Amino acid sequence: MTATLYTTSNTGAAWETRGAHVPNYQLRRTVAAVIVTLIVLLAAIASVTAVGALTGLGGRPAAASETLPASASSAVSSSIHVAESGDSLWSIADFYRGDIGRDRYIDALISLNGGTAIQAGQAVHLP
Repeated sequence: MTATLYTTSNTGAAWETRGAHVPNYQLRRTVAAVIVTLIVLLAAIASVTAVGALTGLGGRPAAASETLPASASSAVSSSIHVAESGDSLWSIADFYRGDIGRDRYIDALISLNGGTAIQAGQAVHLP
């Protein structure tokens, strides 16, 4: 009995058909990267929305009916105080500011009157 040995070559038809089924790793990596990017973006959007809802920053849009027209806002800010001897913007702010923060009211006074210096008899514009 004689045995016959067959040699195999890498160029045979079986090798060529096997090459057609080799997965495309680059395509898989690209698809995986796109999916991961989408997941990260969705998580970021969800976290920003959640933080906005928790802190109240989301709010609602302003309605036009809630704002004053330009003519009404200028009429409101036309109040004037005539400065007396010893007055300062800080003492005027304490007298007129109501429940508005002192620093915020003083900043508005400085903006309306062009600085911090006032003299007796000067008309001080009030916010």
